[in-house]
Amino acid sequence: MIESDGPKYIELMEWIRSQILSGHLIQGTKLPSENELGQKFSISRQTVRQATSVLESEGLLERRRGSGTYVLSAKSQYKKNTKNIGVVLTYIDDYIFPSIIKGIEKVLTQNDYFMQLAFTYNKTDKEYDVCNTFLQSNIDGLIIEPAKSGIPFVNQKLYRRIGDIGIPYILIHAAANVEPKVPSVCMDDYNCGEQAAQYLIEHGHCKIAGIFKADDMQGQLRYSGAMNILKKYDECKAYTFWYTTEDIEDIKKGDLTQVILNRFKDATAIICYNDQMAKTIISMFKSIGKNIPEEISIISFDDLNVEISSSEGIGLTSFVHPKEKLGIVAAKQLIQLINNPQLKEMAGVKFAPKLAERNSVRLIKN
Repeated sequence: MIESDGPKYIELMEWIRSQILSGHLIQGTKLPSENELGQKFSISRQTVRQATSVLESEGLLERRRGSGTYVLSAKSQYKKNTKNIGVVLTYIDDYIFPSIIKGIEKVLTQNDYFMQLAFTYNKTDKEYDVCNTFLQSNIDGLIIEPAKSGIPFVNQKLYRRIGDIGIPYILIHAAANVEPKVPSVCMDDYNCGEQAAQYLIEHGHCKIAGIFKADDMQGQLRYSGAMNILKKYDECKAYTFWYTTEDIEDIKKGDLTQVILNRFKDATAIICYNDQMAKTIISMFKSIGKNIPEEISIISFDDLNVEISSSEGIGLTSFVHPKEKLGIVAAKQLIQLINNPQLKEMAGVKFAPKLAERNSVRLIKN
């Protein structure tokens, strides 16, 4: 029985492909008949035909009239030089994503490539579907922001398959534990977390809270970096609240406000997962009459230049996200991989922390 990891025809495609790539089905081997495959995997002949037709178009299989279907090659013979690049992001909104897209598009346009965009809304099943759609539409490469990267890659099989069939791809905002190693372009989130905690400690804060996104790798790395610093100081206490993609709307609606405020009631400073969450947390504390930074200090990530109080000229201290530059670097790396198919490995890129210091963190004098 094949694993349930997508539509039935795709599952059968992956099984046939894995048999070929593992050497169990060698070049020239005749596949079982459509009836036999249908019975083996409890699917219809039409579904079997759908799977083998896609593999035939990729160059893995060859259908011989009156004889059957045979293994043609151990590698897909994808049409090259289509000048189409697939870009898969989690969201499109007015946050950091338009700038990332702008950077990618700038490089692709300069190199006569066309960009095809798709969005997953941080859902792994959507990621699976859009990536498979791209693979079936003859593209030269992919730039992917993995969905729910903090949950050790639900779609690892998909990523391995992209590599197996020879499509170059680059990851952004996260790395993948797959072979061969896939280059990634991201912030140095662990170091950012370390520097955020160190900054607060140097400003006299010992009771430090953190609100982090659990299902994205950035959240886990920022948390780990902060905890690595805090554990070095015996006098420091940490208060942590984790949330997932599915919790965001409940937090915005106020359903979790009391839980969060209770968790953070003894803290003097908070490390927020990103500036979007920082804005929400600031509103929570303002609703109970607590002022920033006099009563609670805030530090965050992504540098949207959030204004906390226009009347008092208070802005959010936040680590700078490279935004457009990240898109530029990712696109340049992908083109390098496309132009050098023999290139086995490429080093990933991590942008070093750069703090945009404003006045949302109070200095506590001993």
